[in-house]
Amino acid sequence: MTVVGWLRRLDKWIETALFYLAGLLLVIIAGIVFYSVVMRYAFNEPPLWADEAPRALSLWMVFIGVAVATKRGRNIRVTHFIDMVPPRPRVYFETFMHILVLIMLGGLIWYNIPILRLQAGGTMLTTGWSYWWVYAPVSVGSILMLLYQSRLMINTIVTYRENRKGIQ
Repeated sequence: MTVVGWLRRLDKWIETALFYLAGLLLVIIAGIVFYSVVMRYAFNEPPLWADEAPRALSLWMVFIGVAVATKRGRNIRVTHFIDMVPPRPRVYFETFMHILVLIMLGGLIWYNIPILRLQAGGTMLTTGWSYWWVYAPVSVGSILMLLYQSRLMINTIVTYRENRKGIQ
């Protein structure tokens, strides 16, 4: 197997693992919330940790899920007007859009790093987890999205060039 083939299989495996991890986190969150509701209303003994844990896990679920959506090119975009533009200006608009998204993701990572450093020493009261676990999904998810968004931008340009060669 070639290196490219191996990398494609690894990429697909990572995407699948992230997809199922996000789904597993959703099931865990639902289970914790259900357990908390039953304990609160049936037994009048609410678990204190059941408020903090779902909050932290939901951040991981959201950022992992958005990274998978970005990888699959299913992030939210409004293309009504850009679809009316001829191919050459369209590739410029789309590339510009990708660059703006990359800048935003870079900003999220850049400004989250000091927050991670600041929060690394603190712990949540009821779970005892480091606050790092609450703020890390922003950076981890943004790094994944940055990689996937870069790939989407490159694919946009490559597809335009291939289509242009096919027309000539």
